[in-house]
Amino acid sequence: MIELADVESRLALFTEGIAGRYYHIKATEEFAGRHFHLAPDRAAQTLDTIYLPSTLETVGSTGFRLLTLEQLGQREFGTFRFQIDEARRRIPALAAWPLPTTGTRQSDFTLLYRHVPVHWLLRDLFAHCERARIMARVMARYPGARRLLDTAAQRGGESIEAIVSIATLVTALGELVDGADRELLLALDVTGLLGPSLLPLDTLLLPTTDVYDSAAVALTIYELWTQQLTAIEPVSLNEDAGQSGTIDWLQRDAKLEDWEEALAAAESALMLEFLEGDHADAAQGDNLAGELRPDDVDLRALQTDRDNLSRRIDMERAAIRDALGAVRPLARSYRYDEWDYLNRRYLRHWCRLYEEQLVLEADVDISELLRVIAHHAPEVQRQLEHIRPLGFQRLRRVADGDELDIDALIEARQDVRAGVSPDERVYSRRERVQRDLCAVFLVDLSASTDDPINPPPPAAHPDPDDLTAQSIVNLRDPYDDVLAVNVETAPEAPERRIIDVQRESMLVMSAALEKLGDSYGIYGFSGYGRDCVEFFVAKETDEPFTRRTLQAIASMKPKRSTRMGPAIRHATEKLIASGNALKLLIILSDGFPQDSDYGPQRGEHEYGVQDTAAALKEAQAKGVEYFCVTVDKSGHDYLRRMCAESRYLILDEIEQLPEVLSGVYRTLAGR
Repeated sequence: MIELADVESRLALFTEGIAGRYYHIKATEEFAGRHFHLAPDRAAQTLDTIYLPSTLETVGSTGFRLLTLEQLGQREFGTFRFQIDEARRRIPALAAWPLPTTGTRQSDFTLLYRHVPVHWLLRDLFAHCERARIMARVMARYPGARRLLDTAAQRGGESIEAIVSIATLVTALGELVDGADRELLLALDVTGLLGPSLLPLDTLLLPTTDVYDSAAVALTIYELWTQQLTAIEPVSLNEDAGQSGTIDWLQRDAKLEDWEEALAAAESALMLEFLEGDHADAAQGDNLAGELRPDDVDLRALQTDRDNLSRRIDMERAAIRDALGAVRPLARSYRYDEWDYLNRRYLRHWCRLYEEQLVLEADVDISELLRVIAHHAPEVQRQLEHIRPLGFQRLRRVADGDELDIDALIEARQDVRAGVSPDERVYSRRERVQRDLCAVFLVDLSASTDDPINPPPPAAHPDPDDLTAQSIVNLRDPYDDVLAVNVETAPEAPERRIIDVQRESMLVMSAALEKLGDSYGIYGFSGYGRDCVEFFVAKETDEPFTRRTLQAIASMKPKRSTRMGPAIRHATEKLIASGNALKLLIILSDGFPQDSDYGPQRGEHEYGVQDTAAALKEAQAKGVEYFCVTVDKSGHDYLRRMCAESRYLILDEIEQLPEVLSGVYRTLAGR
């Protein structure tokens, strides 16, 4: 038996190599759709995720890779491009049935199944035929997949021949067809009975088939089976078509592309009608939503059609997201353990962390941040100058230098005597040794960072006996309230928040470290729940500081909770991957670690403190020097349980944060 958690990261790389884009790999138990559940022993997919069984009775990852290839094959070989109109045109037997009317917000697969009385039977037949077709196309497209399938067959799995066999098909329907009826279906020679004008099941092995061939074969087998079963009526046919699976919703999502093209065409027709007619005064703005004259019938109709189609697309997209769950197409996901101090053990692969770039805000104001850099950066840079390396190394065999390289000079002299052209690089010079250092700044982006630095004092309650302290309105004076309203008050300056100082500190440190030449990265973290720890990238360790970095830091916003453990573990992995000899991790937070399920009871803080302490110990064991800086005045209560006193600092004045960070950095870099 092999667990998905053991091969999840490798499967993600395998999937990205095949598909050319990243997919999250999750167990079916993690599916968060609201309309249906996934079978735990089946594979499925959504817009950005491939769901696989949590365990497989196989040796190695062969079974998981085959299931992944099948899901990717559905996208590559056109499963979701199925259209009922094209199916009725290409399949005469389908066109003989009346087109069902089930509303516009149904998948075309649902319309296919509802052509026949027994919806579930055609659905299951089509699923089996399409799986056989996809696997055949995968074998033809990726020759290495044949070896995977052969390996799986040797270990008790299915071969491609077994997948397209009638026995496998009957077995797949075994819970619904049993006893004498199963023997009857197995005895049917489908290939021989269908005739030359219809597609036999093994035709799906051809490398040129498409989704409509699967539908044709499924419908043919359906008609043959129902004719035989109706004669003896041994089976209680289930009229329930079952809940829609992800394949139906993904087909609806693919259909949105056609709707968006129709919307673009409607907007073009509306603009053309507007330009060709005398409607110069009819439109205001880009959406042509101005006043229309009574004779503008065509323009009004086009505008109505465009608006209706736009609303239909929005409603459909919202329904799809609601059914399939949240989408994170630009993020990558990772699994991390969590320390359960109550049971003294690690919860394996307990947390899922999503890493994604910070969303840049186009209208973010960076002028104030630039002013802060100009004010603080010189002093911070002056402090960091003290840790510039003073060591030198001598480079030999160079074309220009401050000394002759005796060894190179002797070899050049020997070459001249031997009649060989000598090497002219006979000098050596001293060069400054560059420090092998990488630093990561991990910034807490929890909702509490939205708090003001200096919270206003509580408002004093007026004395009820002091009439002069109360605002008394004379109800008999009609001008009393008018005079009160017209009193001008000076607008109050916005309160500086914790997040504002954190952003400024990161920008000041960036400006200083750029001149120092050290490698550094800036990340933020937040999230909500163990399945949604968010890790935001403002600057990677190997990226240069650009205007995009400036905008990314300026776009840091307060978000949700503070699950520190997974964020620290992920930052540690980034430091290890950098390959630098000296690795520094500086954590900047405003409070203790907390989350909705950070522990068995909501509001219990010790669990999160102990997990964070374990994550810091893991980082130190891997050669990472860490330091925690907090603005929480009560931080001693939990920080002393998370790390040694020499590893944390509590700020008395948050405005000192840029200078404090430079001091911390100087101390760590000098170790």
